[in-house]
Amino acid sequence: MTYDLFDTESGNAVVVALDHGLGMGAVEGFEDPDETLDAVLAGEPDGVLVGPHFARHYEERLSDVDVLVTGDVVSFSTRPGHDEGMDVWTQSFDVDELLAVDPVGVKVVLVFGREDERLFERNLEAVARLSRELRGTGVPLIVEPVQWGSRVPDELATDHDYAANACRIAWESGADVLKAPYTGEPDAFADLVDNSPVPVTVLGGPASGSTRAMLEDVSEAVAAGARGPIIGRSVWQSDDPAATTAALREVVHEGANVDAAWD
Repeated sequence: MTYDLFDTESGNAVVVALDHGLGMGAVEGFEDPDETLDAVLAGEPDGVLVGPHFARHYEERLSDVDVLVTGDVVSFSTRPGHDEGMDVWTQSFDVDELLAVDPVGVKVVLVFGREDERLFERNLEAVARLSRELRGTGVPLIVEPVQWGSRVPDELATDHDYAANACRIAWESGADVLKAPYTGEPDAFADLVDNSPVPVTVLGGPASGSTRAMLEDVSEAVAAGARGPIIGRSVWQSDDPAATTAALREVVHEGANVDAAWD
């Protein structure tokens, strides 16, 4: 498969995820979509990950950046803007809606650790179905295998063995690109990347408050063979989203030292 997303001089890509409003509402730091989008675009990312209707509403602003589109919705409560630990997941959009915004990738999650086995089955079925529907379109399926369920303790969310098994299941189910957690073990993560026949990118998760630590994780992951980050809150909840995005570009495309990139 040809990956337009990675058609850069370095062969890597910096993608900022802006799809959180679908499941979380007006998230802190993303209350004003115009302002947040403009701040991110000022840092010149290679791509943004958004919902299909976000892409439609902001089509003109997004004309100079690659668009990746989210094919499902994840929420943690039926009350808007609340997190009550619920597992609300659905594939809300059909493939025609997704392709209508001319994306360079379609992203869905594959959640491990759920108590509800039928919901896990539906999730697996959705991944396989989307893989079939996208085949021949030239648009890759990006699968985000994550350990969010209550059957996986929080401390194992980035465990290497869990991540390696989840990534294997994801590409065997039809993923063309993986959006995986960085496990914090460079050598082991390099093995995970080497063992995958599809490109591996790294996800972000909740902002830690330390941009430098995020950049160090991304730097280590790219050195281990990852093709770049698809990161959201650690970018647009930072004090300066444009500077954070620009620093990511230096780390991912130029192999810049984190201290030099961030300073």
